[in-house]
Amino acid sequence: MRTVTRKASPKATAGASTTTGPPRATGRDWAGLTVVLLAMFMSQIDMFIVNVAAPGIQADLNAGFGQLQFVIDGYVIAYAAGMVTGGRLGDRIGRKRTFQYGVAAFTLTSLLCALAPGPGTLIAARVLQGLSAAVMTPQVLSLIRAVFVHERDRARAVGAYGASIGAGVIAGLVGGGLLLDLDVAGLGWRMIFLINVPIGAAILCAAMPAVSESRSADRPRLDIAGAAFTAVLLPLVLIPLILGGEHGWPGWTYPCFVLGAVGTLAFLRWERRTEAAGNDPLLPARLLRAKGFPLSMGTVLMFFSGNAGLFLVLTYHLQSGLRQTPLAASLVFVPLGLGFIVASAACRRLAARFGIGVSVAGGLVMAAGLVAVPAVTGLDGTDQAVALAAVMGVSGLGQGLVVAPLVDTVLTRVHPDDAGAGSGVLNTVTQAGMAFGVAVIGALYRGFLGTNPQSPGPDTDLADFAAAFDRTAYVLAALAVGTALLAFRLGRVPAGADGEGAEGGRTGAGPR
Repeated sequence: MRTVTRKASPKATAGASTTTGPPRATGRDWAGLTVVLLAMFMSQIDMFIVNVAAPGIQADLNAGFGQLQFVIDGYVIAYAAGMVTGGRLGDRIGRKRTFQYGVAAFTLTSLLCALAPGPGTLIAARVLQGLSAAVMTPQVLSLIRAVFVHERDRARAVGAYGASIGAGVIAGLVGGGLLLDLDVAGLGWRMIFLINVPIGAAILCAAMPAVSESRSADRPRLDIAGAAFTAVLLPLVLIPLILGGEHGWPGWTYPCFVLGAVGTLAFLRWERRTEAAGNDPLLPARLLRAKGFPLSMGTVLMFFSGNAGLFLVLTYHLQSGLRQTPLAASLVFVPLGLGFIVASAACRRLAARFGIGVSVAGGLVMAAGLVAVPAVTGLDGTDQAVALAAVMGVSGLGQGLVVAPLVDTVLTRVHPDDAGAGSGVLNTVTQAGMAFGVAVIGALYRGFLGTNPQSPGPDTDLADFAAAFDRTAYVLAALAVGTALLAFRLGRVPAGADGEGAEGGRTGAGPR
């Protein structure tokens, strides 16, 4: 991946584009993409793998249920809270350098997780691991936005990005079960963290020659107050979202939501005042004003809310309803991940022809798969699991069709100098959507079931689980249709970031 900066003169950029067009990616660019996507893959694994290992962790460390929740959710909350700041840090000091810092920290904190002697230490290490991921992962899309400026190259790179997410889901759900089943060297659950150490070291070694530096030409100063706002506001909203439904929405959750709303308004006002004073805000107005950017974030929020809700409800149905083991249940997700990977790979050519229309079609394919759920939940245990795996494969195809064109559309609407901030916002909205989906869809499912799916009453049978899953599937199908409608509306908004063409420009003939 080559050294990247903006053109000093818009006229010069326009002239270069007229005569030669945007430069094509080199072999080194693609090698660098492989390196950064491996890091993305690693962070995705750690988002899902702990769910599989949770019973072993709880037994080995004698952890309480609340402590175990924070082992899982502490990573997600810290990940979301630091994402925008991590992306903006890359804009300022360099995306390659920030990426390397993030990988090194992620590797070290993974080791700390593996060595944790008790639940409190593990929770602290997981929070640090989430913060490390927040520094590392926003640089992935930032580098894609900065380096792959040719439309076909960028579509191919974003398709690979989507495939890495799907592969991470499979590896997290299935690979975690296999690692626990193998019990390498008697390490049990600790191996799911230790495996990150050699992978992280390999990424660091490969990044030095393969990934080139990229940063904002403006070198924005870090908005410390804005970073502090996000560090407080996001946990203030995400913690009650994640834990509230599980505990029956206790009284403390509502003040958190109110304070979160008030704090968000104060944060946005601070950002406007910061920019008006000639300083660099964490969220530039140019980013928020980019044509279609708010609408694209709404689409991302709806899409990932539905996805996270589906993962949660399907897991409950398989393990609590069909009484499957965690490993057997995780295998039902494999067709979903494979469908996601296949569709993401196919998006390169489809998106070049149909653009965001591919995301519209993907949302409708997802809805078709989810509407088919009631047709299979009446089958016997093994037959039902196989049929559900096929239905999830269809849903995975739809998901893969949505993600790559949607992310590509978001990237084209972000000013090149705001690539880090835009990537941070995109990843933050993704995590917020997942938390929202788990909370709301989980609450709906529990309401339909009439009992806690983790410890159902003695009168709750498979038919009750099937009925609850069927109703929830219709809600998820409606969210999928909503995603398609928002994507359709997004496609009607003219492209182009505020202040400069969407493609931007880049210089630097050779690598550093």
